[in-house]
Parts: sequence; C-alpha cells; structure tokens
Amino acid sequence: MSPRRRAILSTATALVLVLSAPGLAAASVYLSNDSVTLSTTPQSYNYSTTNTYWSVMALQSPPGADFDLALSGNGVALGTSTQGAGRTDFIAVNSNGGFQPLGRYLATVTAYSGSGTYAVQRQTGTSTIVLPAITHPGSTGASDPDLAFAVLADDDIVSIADMWLTAGQAFWATTPTAAQHLYLVKSAVGAPSTYVRNRNAAASGQSVAVVDGCTKYTPTVTGWHALVFVGDREPELPQVPADGIAHALKLVDPATPNTCPVRNFPAATP
Repeated sequence: MSPRRRAILSTATALVLVLSAPGLAAASVYLSNDSVTLSTTPQSYNYSTTNTYWSVMALQSPPGADFDLALSGNGVALGTSTQGAGRTDFIAVNSNGGFQPLGRYLATVTAYSGSGTYAVQRQTGTSTIVLPAITHPGSTGASDPDLAFAVLADDDIVSIADMWLTAGQAFWATTPTAAQHLYLVKSAVGAPSTYVRNRNAAASGQSVAVVDGCTKYTPTVTGWHALVFVGDREPELPQVPADGIAHALKLVDPATPNTCPVRNFPAATP
C-alpha cells in the first residue's frame, strides 16, 4: 500500500463563540472542521467524518477550571478524556480503511470544577506528513530538503496529520520534551479498542526516547499513524501572518542512530 499524498498544513482557523443560557437544555452544536468554538456552558457538539483519515476532537479548559470530554460515534460510547486543569483533552479516531467506520460523532463537554470559557476543536484529517529521504548529515536550517514539520498554529488547540510509517522507521523531533505534547498515535488491525485513542492511551502507546537533546519516535507497527500536536494553552485570535510553534522532523540515519541531526534547530547542526 503506497502512502497517499495530502497537504501538510491546514487552512487558517476561525474562532466561533457559542453562548447558551445556563440551565436551559439545548440541542447539540455543529462543529465545522478545523474551527475553534468557545463556550461557557457544558454541552454537546456534533460532526461527521467523511474521509478515510485519522480525526481528532480536542478540548482546552480555561485557567483555574477543569472541563472533561466524552465522545460517541453512531450512538455508541467510544471514550473519554479527563486531563485536568491546564491540559488539552483529546480523543483521536482512526477512520482509515479497516478501522473505525465513517459516521456521525457526538462530543460532550462536562464541567468537573470551576467555570469560564473553554475551547473545543475538531479536525477530520486532510493532512499528511511525509518524511523525506536523508540528503545529508546534520541540518543547516528550515530549508533543508530532508526535513518535515509538525505545526500547531496559535489560534488552534490541536493539529493532526496522518503519517504512513513502517515498523522500526524511526524519526527525530526537535527538543527533548516533544513527547509531552506531540503524540505518535497507532492502531492495531483487528483490535477495535485501539481505533479510538485518548491522550493517556496515545502517550502510553508510543515508543519514544530522549537521545542527544532530541526525541526519537520509533513506530512499532506498519500503517497509517496520527501525529497529534497540542499546546496546553488557550487559543489566540488569528494573526496575519499566521504564527505558532513547530517541531522539525527528520528520519533517523541507521549509521548514526544516537546522533540527532536537528538538536540545534533552527540553528545549524553539524
């Protein structure tokens, strides 16, 4: 199976404010793809998946408050995420062929403690990250042809991209703390419990190591993975030009598996 090529970066994100009267029951709110929705009231949100990619639903609580996230699909409960104040909850779903079927989803936000304006965002994948072949040792900067990038815009709370990887095809990500917010998520064929992954499952299921000032990711299965990026911070208003944070990614050279070629990024690494 050959990897499908898709655009790496998503389009700019719009902020939408949803106001609800406390104590009044309301129908679920439809979520547009990629847009961030703000609300002060716990409620449910609906969307559909129509393409065979990974997708993700995320929730960011305001400072000093803790909201939780639950997801169901086609009327069946799929999972929950209860990260706590200050951390981004997310639930990723693998809708590639042979995994979770496409369909309608209902995301429910509940209040655990405190109050304030929270943010929700869903991304039903349209992006792929392809790791280029290594062209030279080290790196000279962002224009190197053998680098790829994971990007989280300041006006997003989550980003997701599919990556076709073979077992053992390791790659580097800049910084030794990347695995705390950049997750390589996998599913196992024939194991439905792995088709939907919350943040805890994503963290425990990835194989990572801090080596030479970088984080090395090593896939343990062959197939479509998701690279989910969260920032554990509230979204900002869209900016022109767009701003955000990024990790440079580069394949591990089997000849130098313990030498990170992007450890000084964005400065040059010899």
